Amino acid sequence: MYIKEISKLTSKKISKNIRIAEEYEKYVTKGFAFKYFPVAIVRTKGAKVWDADGNEYIDFLSSAATYNIGHTNDYVVKAIKEGLDYFIHYCLYFYHEPAVKFAKLLVEITPGNFKKKVTFGLSGSDACDTAIKASLLYTERPNIASFTYSYHGTTYASLSASGSFSPKLRKRIHALPNVYFFQYPDTYRCPFNLSEEECGEYYLSLIEDFFKSIVAGESFAVFLIEPIQGDAGVLVPPKNFMQGLRKLTKEYGIVFADDEIQAGMARTGKMFAIEHFNIEPDLVIVAKAIGGGMPVSAVVGREEILDSAPPQTYFATSAAHALSVRAAIATIEYIIREKLAERAEKLGNYAKKRFNELKEKYEIVGDVRGLGLLLGVEIVKSKETKEPDRKSALKIIWRCWEKGLLMMTYGKYGNVLRVAPPLVITKEELDKAIDIIEESIKDVIAGRVSDEIV
Repeated sequence: MYIKEISKLTSKKISKNIRIAEEYEKYVTKGFAFKYFPVAIVRTKGAKVWDADGNEYIDFLSSAATYNIGHTNDYVVKAIKEGLDYFIHYCLYFYHEPAVKFAKLLVEITPGNFKKKVTFGLSGSDACDTAIKASLLYTERPNIASFTYSYHGTTYASLSASGSFSPKLRKRIHALPNVYFFQYPDTYRCPFNLSEEECGEYYLSLIEDFFKSIVAGESFAVFLIEPIQGDAGVLVPPKNFMQGLRKLTKEYGIVFADDEIQAGMARTGKMFAIEHFNIEPDLVIVAKAIGGGMPVSAVVGREEILDSAPPQTYFATSAAHALSVRAAIATIEYIIREKLAERAEKLGNYAKKRFNELKEKYEIVGDVRGLGLLLGVEIVKSKETKEPDRKSALKIIWRCWEKGLLMMTYGKYGNVLRVAPPLVITKEELDKAIDIIEESIKDVIAGRVSDEIV
């Protein structure tokens, strides 16, 4: 669908948004990002955003789970402005105190009762690249383990290790050939109608058998994992699976690299999602929400692993950017001071209760899952068959946009409603947003949303 045709399908005031979107399409490659609606952001605050035409939205996306502390957080803005009075940035050929303070904080708050160090980046993609490089150097082994439908970024190594990209794209870019993808537990669609615990054992056995009989476990440098698989549709693995996987990596000497980019920083009701499984990873990867909106990432982990690289291996000129790490320090302080993990758990439980009520009322709501305020609502054609209904999911989010709620779909089949609002969202805003979702579901079921929008 062409941008200018969208205005014919909605009564929403979007003329200024359309103009900006058309200019964007003219000058920015389509290869950068998906687009769902013609929304040109001009202002943000808390859990709300405003577009160029003055439309107000509750934000259930948080700029891809970046604004856990809320948009344009005053505490973070103050830290950035104060930093500007001193210096913008200097690369780490020399030292600066904000980078040291940030590293010390990360060592203190990440799980793991062992000596840790930190390296810096600008995005989740480069941080995953760094975790891969460090693991290859430390173990001197060739192979990388990841999961189907995983997402770790778009730099070369991270894209190579992301199971969500198509085999065709991987072939075209000559992705790293030594990456092996394993199945991530999907308890909603577990084969053989297994229980949750049996499901965990089943998926773990597939990895164990592979290591024993196909490619030796001793040849793997790193297992790159998401404690909750976000882009696959908010898949929460059974506890016995994650604990068994950690045991397996220890047995084979494989680095357990925990990608907390989407699930970390209090979003799931814990500071880090891996804490739900009582596991100490070798490496923890953070980005997105850690900067409160500023570009910063880091890998935190065992000293001996990160120190296996010679100087310059992880270097990037703008990494540990002084203003970004000042924002990150303020972000961590704010999360702890405002007890956002506890808030996410409380509001998340409330949201799940409301979504489960919708599940009882509507045949197309097949499953509700997640932890804290990282939730997925799966849209299906029928509860009995569990057949994914991507078309209806897209119609639901379209109607939500028209009614003042920004959300997207994702998942293995593109049929899962993505629920990841800022953790500072009020209960009133949360209720209003879920009311909009229910109204939109009703409109879709009644045939009031055109097929043309899909």
